[in-house]
Amino acid sequence: MEQSETHKEVISRLLSIDHKHIAIKLNFINEEIPEISNSLLYKAIGTIDYYSRFKDDKSKQIVIVLSSIIYTYKKKHWGGLRQFLVIVLSRIGYAPSAIMIDEGFNYDTNQFSSFDSFISELNTAFSQYKNEIQVKEKSFLLTDFQKDIWDKCKNSDFVGISAPTSAGKSFIIVLKAIENILESGGNIVYVVPTLSLISQVTRDFLQNLRKFQIGNYEVLTSYNRNNAINKIYVLTPERAISAYNENDKPFGNVNTFIVDEIQNIERIENKKDERAKILFDSLVELSFSYNPNLIIFSGPRVTGLKEMGFDIFEEEETVEIQTNSSPVASFTYSIFKNDKKYFFKQYSQLNNQAKSFEIKNNDFIKVGGKQYNEAYFNYLSTVIHSLGENTKNVIFAPSSGSARKIAINLARMIQHQSLEDEKMYSLKSYISSTVHPKYDLINTLSKKIAYHHGKVPLHIRNILEYAINHKMIDNIVCTTTLMQGVNLPAQNVIMRNGYLSTKKIKGEMPELTNYEISNLRGRAGRLLKDIIGRTFVLDENAFIKKKKEEEQKSLFQDENKPLKSGYGNIFDKHNEKINQSIFDNISNESVLPNSDKDFTFLITYIRYTILKHKENSHKRLNSVGIKYSKSQTGQIYNQMIEKMNVPLEVCFKNRYIDPLVIDKIYKKINDYHLPSSITDYNLADDLFKLVNRIQSDFPLLYAKNFGDRDLQEPFFYTVANWAKEKSLRKLLKPDYFDDSNNIDKKIDEIQKNICFDLTALLKPFYSIENLESKFVNCIEMGAYNSITIHLINLSIPREVAIILKNSIFINVNEKDITDEFIKQTIVENWDNIDFWNQIQLMHLI
Repeated sequence: MEQSETHKEVISRLLSIDHKHIAIKLNFINEEIPEISNSLLYKAIGTIDYYSRFKDDKSKQIVIVLSSIIYTYKKKHWGGLRQFLVIVLSRIGYAPSAIMIDEGFNYDTNQFSSFDSFISELNTAFSQYKNEIQVKEKSFLLTDFQKDIWDKCKNSDFVGISAPTSAGKSFIIVLKAIENILESGGNIVYVVPTLSLISQVTRDFLQNLRKFQIGNYEVLTSYNRNNAINKIYVLTPERAISAYNENDKPFGNVNTFIVDEIQNIERIENKKDERAKILFDSLVELSFSYNPNLIIFSGPRVTGLKEMGFDIFEEEETVEIQTNSSPVASFTYSIFKNDKKYFFKQYSQLNNQAKSFEIKNNDFIKVGGKQYNEAYFNYLSTVIHSLGENTKNVIFAPSSGSARKIAINLARMIQHQSLEDEKMYSLKSYISSTVHPKYDLINTLSKKIAYHHGKVPLHIRNILEYAINHKMIDNIVCTTTLMQGVNLPAQNVIMRNGYLSTKKIKGEMPELTNYEISNLRGRAGRLLKDIIGRTFVLDENAFIKKKKEEEQKSLFQDENKPLKSGYGNIFDKHNEKINQSIFDNISNESVLPNSDKDFTFLITYIRYTILKHKENSHKRLNSVGIKYSKSQTGQIYNQMIEKMNVPLEVCFKNRYIDPLVIDKIYKKINDYHLPSSITDYNLADDLFKLVNRIQSDFPLLYAKNFGDRDLQEPFFYTVANWAKEKSLRKLLKPDYFDDSNNIDKKIDEIQKNICFDLTALLKPFYSIENLESKFVNCIEMGAYNSITIHLINLSIPREVAIILKNSIFINVNEKDITDEFIKQTIVENWDNIDFWNQIQLMHLI
C-alpha cells in the first residue's frame, strides 16, 4: 500500500521524537525534550485510524508503532487517548496490546474500562468478541494471529506457525494442547531444544493443569516406560529419540505432537551439528509410529513449514500460518563511527532507511575492537545507567567467559540505590551453599545483575529464571541461550556486535547470522508485558565489513529463514563415496583421517535404518532423500548380516554409531575390563585404563567425542566422585576453585565431557556387555543410589535430589520408593525444604 505524503510526514516526525527522546536519555545530545504537539497528535490519530481499517501486516505495524509512541510520550490532558487506542488496537486484532493501555482492564471478566461513547464501546466489544475463546468456561482474549492459529488447529491435522518472537505463539499452543486433552484425552509430546526451555514449558503446562483443575495428568521431562497414560511429555530431541530405544511406540496414545523452535532443524547437513540430526530423526520416528490428531511445528520467522509437514508426515492437509507483524513495537538503535564523528541511528519496521544524527557527547563511547576491557565496560555501564534503575535489560555476550566478565564489571561500576532484601540474601546463600561461596554470580546479584549461560549449573539456572521472572534482577547477561526460546522478560536488549567469540577461530571470527540477530532483537518486549521493545547496538561498525555504509539500510531489518529437511543434498553430493562404503562394508572407523568425512554420519544412518526396518527400510530412506530400491536395501542387509556377529538389539541401542564399528567392539569385548560398580574403590583408575585402551583401538570413535584431547587421571577422579553422588559443592571445595573461571571450567567438564562425551563413548561397550546395564546412566546422572535416581527421573535437578535424599528421604527404604510416595513425602515435609529447592519441586505438588 502506497503511503500518502501526509502519512509519511506523520510517521517520520513521530519516529524522530522517539529517536531524540532516547538520545537525550542516553546523554548523547543536549537539547530540550521534544513534545508531541496537539497538531501532530490530531494528524497521528487520523493516520492511525486510517491504517487500522486495513488487515495487512504493514498497516498493523504502522498502527502499533505510532500508537506506542504517542502513548509513551502522552500528555496528562489527553484524556480520550486511552479510549481511542483501545478501539484501534482492538480493531486490528491486537486486543491484548490494548489491555496494556487500559489500566482499568478487568482480567476476571475480560472487559475494558467504560467508554464515553456507547457506539465506541459497542465497536470495541464486537472486535473483542470475534477474538475471544472459551475453554472449559474460561475466557481468553487473543490477537488475530492467535485466533487464526486456534481456528486452524481445529480444522487441520498439521499446522506450521511462523511469527516474531513476541507474537504469543507459545501461549496459544499450550492452551490448544490443554483443550485437546480436555476434549479427547490422550498424551501430549512437546519437543524443545534446551533444558532451560524444558523448565519453562513445564511451568506453563503445570499452571494450566491447575487452572483447569486437571488432576489426572502428569508432566514428564524424560521417558517413563512404566506408564504411558495421561502424560504430557516435554522433551529435548535427545530424550525423545532415546525413548525409541525402549519401544517402537514409547509415548502411548499421542493426541498432539508439538515441536517448538523448529528452525534448529536447518543445520541438519552440518556434520558438527548432531542435535539437528537427532531432532530430524525423532520427527521421522514419530511420523512412522504415530498418527496424532494434531501436529504443530513452530518457530520464529521461518518458511517452508507446509512442505516440511508433507515431506515428513505425508500430511496433505497441511496449513502454514505466518505473520511478520508483532503486537509489540520494535526499535533498534545503533552507534556508528564515521571518521572522527559518532552517529546515533534508529531503525524501525516502518522505515527501510535508518534515521541518524550526530552524537555530541561521545567521550565515553568505545567503538571498535573485540576485547572486553575497562573502556568498553565504562561505555556499557554508562548506557545501562542512563536507561534508568529498575529497567529490565538483557545484555548479549559472545561466550560464557565474557558473560561472567561483563556481569562482574557491571556490578563493580553500577551503583544500585535499593537495599538488598531478604529474598535476595537467601538466593545468594543458596548459591553459596550449593556451588561455591566465591562463585562470582553471588557478588553480581548484590547489584541485581546475573549471568545466564550453558555452564551455569541446572539448579542455579532454574532459580535464576524464577528470580528474573519475579523482577528480582534488572540486568541479565546472556549467551546464545537467549535465542533458544528462553523467555526472559526484558524491555531492552543490548549487544555490542554480532561476534560469538573474542578471537578468531581458524582464521575467522564466528558471528551471528542476520536471522539470529533478528531473533535476538525480538527478545526485547513481550506481549502483555511491554508496548515497546528496544534493542541497542553499541558498535554498528562491527557489522559493516566489505559493504559500504550506505548499502546497510536493511542492516537491522527482520529476516526469515527458509527451512529444508532431509538428507537428499548431502547424499547426492557424496553418493559415490557413500555407496562404496555401504556396498563394500567399509566401517567408519576405517575411513582415512585425511579424507572428507562429511558423509560418515549418513553411512551410520543408512545401516541403522536397514538393520532396524529391513524390508520397509527403503521407504524410510526414500522419505528423507536417500534413494535406494527395495532390492538394494535387501542386498545391503544381507551383506551386513553375513559379516556381523553382534546381536542387532545392541546396534539399535546405539543408533549413532556405525553398526560395523559396534560389531568390531563386540568381537573384541573380552579384551576390555569394564568396571561394573560405581562404588568400586579403584573406579577412577579402572576407567582411566579402559578409556586409554578404547582410544588406542578405536581412535576415530574416541576423536568423535574428545577430539585430540588426551584424558588424564584427574579427569577420572572427577568422574568417580560425580557418579558417587558427591555434591557439586564438595567437588568444588579445593582452593583451586576460589577462582570462578575454574568453577566454570569444571562445571563445563562435568556437563559436557563427563555426562555427554564420556557416556557416549562408553555406552556401546557396556550395552554389549549387558543390554540393561545402568552403569553408564549412573555416570550421566551423577547418581547411583536408587532413591536419588528416582528423584532425578522425576525431573528434580541432581543437586536438589542429593539434598532431599540426605534429608527427608534419609531413613526411607529403597523398596518403598514410588512416584506417589515421593510426592506425598515432599508435601508432608514441605515446610522443611528450602524455598529455592521448593520452586524446583513445584511440578510434583
